[in-house]
Amino acid sequence: MSNQRTNRRVLRFGIEGSYNADTVPDMAAILPTSIDVTPLAGNDIDRSYIRPYYGNAPQAPGEKHVQVQVGVELTTSAEPGTPPPWGALLRACGWAETIVPEDGETPAQVVYAPVSDNEDSGRFYCHVDKNLHEGRGARGTPQFTLNAESIPALQVTLMALIQPVTNVALPEVDLTHWPKALPINTINTKPLKVFGVASPFQSFSLDMSAQTRQRTVVGANDIAITGRQPSGSLTIDDPGVAAVNYFERSLNVETGEISLIHGTKAGSIIEIVMPSCSLASPTYADDDGVQMLSMNYRPEPVEGNDEVRIICR
Repeated sequence: MSNQRTNRRVLRFGIEGSYNADTVPDMAAILPTSIDVTPLAGNDIDRSYIRPYYGNAPQAPGEKHVQVQVGVELTTSAEPGTPPPWGALLRACGWAETIVPEDGETPAQVVYAPVSDNEDSGRFYCHVDKNLHEGRGARGTPQFTLNAESIPALQVTLMALIQPVTNVALPEVDLTHWPKALPINTINTKPLKVFGVASPFQSFSLDMSAQTRQRTVVGANDIAITGRQPSGSLTIDDPGVAAVNYFERSLNVETGEISLIHGTKAGSIIEIVMPSCSLASPTYADDDGVQMLSMNYRPEPVEGNDEVRIICR
């Protein structure tokens, strides 16, 4: 009888000083809402023998990587100017972290924006009960979900270079640096702004769709981010075409800003700003008799690496 348990899991993560470095980085515990592990992702190599009988040919081992998909609450550090506890995860997904000190007029804040070169990488220790999966050179892609009457969520899918799976006792972890995220409601969250018009919203999502892959050329074995194609969806109260004609703007492929502010007090505020978005084919939806509009959108860069900003303040 197995005494391994699926709900006994620990994830620790840290940013590497250099790619796949031997030195163990400073590791911090992640407070997950979900963890899914693919211990051996990748393909083996077919030998493709031709023989005078049917049947499978033997295979040779191909390059493998370990994949971890982790969900966390999209919370803040509760201290203006201090990175949120998920900041390291976002850095490993091709984002830069900039700490902006208070200047007398603007409070201290931490700003995240995507980059297109010299992306950070991380190391993780994923304990699945007593099975330890270590990943080095980890990079990934994030998804953000902020829906009414729910907890704001961040899901990160990480790919990493594998290490041997070992038997290790579950470590003790400190999770006090993970404040509870504020629920999304009219008290904590401002209406979603779409092309300058503030509207009550039911759902909002953003998928950065970073193109993350394991390079398997001879002489190089690393996890690389080679592009991104962010997109998202939202559902808002239909303001009516007299207020703003989203159908016309979608038809003409016009662009405009989409922004969302969650949190009200200093240290608890998360702001998502996308200055140039196009809308795709608005459709009608229903919320207990209230007419809604559901739309997909695509953030576009203006000057480069500025299609999305996340501000914690």
